[in-house]
Amino acid sequence: MKRRKLLVGSAAALTMPALAQTKPDKLVFVGDNGPWHWSLVEEVALEFEKSSGIKVDFTLLPGDALSARLKAELNSGTVGIDVIQWGATSAGWLAPYMADHETLLEKTAARRPDFDWDDFLPAARDMASYKGKLLGIPYRVTASILHYQKPLLDAAGIPGAPGNWDEFLAACLATNKPPQRYALGIWGRQGPAIVGGFAPYLHGFGGAYFDPRTWDILINNDKAVAALQYYGDLMTRYKVIAPEAITWEFDETIAGGQRDRYGMTISLAPYGTLLNDPKLSQTAGNWAWSVPPGRHSAAESRTSLGGWTLGVPKGGKNQEWAFEFIQLACSKHWMQRSLERGNAPPRMSVLNTPAVAERFGWAPVLARTMRTAMLEPRDPIWPSMEMQLRVAISAVLVGQKTAKVALDGVAADWQRTLKRARQN
Repeated sequence: MKRRKLLVGSAAALTMPALAQTKPDKLVFVGDNGPWHWSLVEEVALEFEKSSGIKVDFTLLPGDALSARLKAELNSGTVGIDVIQWGATSAGWLAPYMADHETLLEKTAARRPDFDWDDFLPAARDMASYKGKLLGIPYRVTASILHYQKPLLDAAGIPGAPGNWDEFLAACLATNKPPQRYALGIWGRQGPAIVGGFAPYLHGFGGAYFDPRTWDILINNDKAVAALQYYGDLMTRYKVIAPEAITWEFDETIAGGQRDRYGMTISLAPYGTLLNDPKLSQTAGNWAWSVPPGRHSAAESRTSLGGWTLGVPKGGKNQEWAFEFIQLACSKHWMQRSLERGNAPPRMSVLNTPAVAERFGWAPVLARTMRTAMLEPRDPIWPSMEMQLRVAISAVLVGQKTAKVALDGVAADWQRTLKRARQN
C-alpha cells in the first residue's frame, strides 16, 4: 500500500530510545485488510520511519487468509513477522506464540510514562488477554450498533430508533422501498463476517452459543432458534434486506450504505464515520445511531465485543523495536487521529472527548453498547465451531433450511467437535 507524506503535529513525534537490540532495516507487519488502517499505514508508519530509520512493511490480508498465514508461520517455528494484528476470537490458539506484553509494558514504563495503560477500556484489556496473559495492546474495538437514516424513519412516522425486535421489523417494513432502496443491509456472505452479523440478533433475543463453564450447547435452544428464524425471515419472508447483501462483508456493507442501498444496518460502530463522510457518501448527514434492539426493549440490548490487537510474537527477532511501533500506534494522539478513517480506538480519553462525541456521533453509543457487550468465544476450538455455524446461518438466509433444522445440525456438529477435542 502506497504511503503519502503528511504533516503531523509535534505531539505525535516519537523520541527514539537507545535500545539494546540491533536496529533492523524494516519491521514486518501482518494484519487484515480493512480500510480503517489508513492512519496506521500512511501516517504512523511514516512517523516511525522518520524517527527510527526503520520502515514498516505491511501485508494486509482478508480474514481467513490472515488466519491461515499466521497459523502456517507460527506453527513452523521460524517467525518472520514482527507485529501481528490479531482478532479477539484468535486469542486461544494464538496465546502460546505471543510475548508477555505485561513484561514489555514494564520494561518501557520509565521512558513511556504517558502511555497510560489504565486509559484503555477494561473490556478491551480483557479482549487482548487470555487466561491471565496479556497478548498485545488493543488497537481497535468492535461492537455492532444500530446505524439508521433518521430522515427515512421520520418520513415513516417513526419518532426514534426501534428499541425491540417487533419495532425493528415494523421500521424495516415502513422504510423498505425496493428496488431503489431496501430497509436493511447485513453481512450476508458465508465468510468471516457472517457470525458477527448474526450475533446482535442472537444475544438480543437472549440466546448464546454455549455455556463457557460447562460447554453445554445452547445454539439450538428456543431463543437461538427464534433469533435465527427472525434474521432469515427478514431476507426470505419480508424481503427487506438488499438482495445483493448475500454477497456482502465489511467493505461492501459500508459501500452499500454510502450508495443509499439501505436505510438501516446493525454493524460495527465506526462504520458511522464512513457512512457519514460527505466526501465518500451519498447519504452523508442522514445517519444517526443507537444501541441495537433488545428482546423487549433497548434495555435488553446485547451485542458481541471483538476487535483487533497489535502484538509481538515471542519468537520475533525485533521484539523491542516492534513494541516501540505498537506503543506509537496506540498512543493517545494517534488513536484519536485514527478516528478520521473509521477506527474505533479503545481509549476512554479518546471516546469521551467532547469534540469526538460531537464529530463522531457513534462514539458515545459505542461506549454505552460496551457496557453490556459480550466477548466472543476465544477458546482454541472456537474457530472450528464458528465455521460450522457460518454454514447454518447462510443456509437460513438463502431459504435452504429453517432455523431449527440448521441449528440442530450445528449442535450435532459441535458435539462431535467437542468429543474429538476432549479425546486429543
